[in-house]
Amino acid sequence: MISEDNFVDFKCPHCGEIVSFPREDSTKLRACPNCLNDLIVPEPGAQVGRKLPLPIETAQLSLRRLVAEDWKDLLEFMPDEELFQYAGRSMQEAEILAWLEQDPKIRLTSAGQTFCLGIVLKQNKKMIGYFGLSLANTWEAMLQIWLSRSFQKQGFALEAVDAILGFCFEAIKLHRVTAMCDSRNKAAQNLYARVGMRREAEFIKDTPDINGWLSSVWFAALEEEYLAPASGTPEST
Repeated sequence: MISEDNFVDFKCPHCGEIVSFPREDSTKLRACPNCLNDLIVPEPGAQVGRKLPLPIETAQLSLRRLVAEDWKDLLEFMPDEELFQYAGRSMQEAEILAWLEQDPKIRLTSAGQTFCLGIVLKQNKKMIGYFGLSLANTWEAMLQIWLSRSFQKQGFALEAVDAILGFCFEAIKLHRVTAMCDSRNKAAQNLYARVGMRREAEFIKDTPDINGWLSSVWFAALEEEYLAPASGTPEST
């Protein structure tokens, strides 16, 4: 039976309008039906919903939304074709500026779009890479990471991916997070394995390429797996 007791009524933290969601949505990520901004549905009894807990802070990094001023740091690694040899594509200055102009309009709950977070060094506020996070539905997301080759093999990638998984499972209560990489990308495979993601499958020649067919490797983690007591400390990458 549907009744008022089955719903949580609260103010959107963005537009201030009263919204209502089923009780089972409490603590989960949803979009405000009025302003379409991302919010976290509060526990029953709370007066106001919560905004996304951004930026995400770690010991050495701050993971935050991109801003127009990031173009100079992005220009240092986005044209690097070797960085994007397995996924994504390099960008020149004009493309970077156009991307930064459009990115603030993207919401994490936007269907079919990629929500980006820059990877910034706390020490000097320098952006050294970025994440792409795409929701397949209300309980599952796919992540991608690109890190400037000048800052690889220093532990930053591992620290950043671990923080993103924490955000997905603890902050927005997702059930499952996946990651996919080209089968030739051994560094990405090692990274996902070290952070605790399971290698689920390898799809042979599933991706067309100008030089032939490529294979992809898929990794995944579940909420209960990530939140289980740690059995050891992952290695740096």
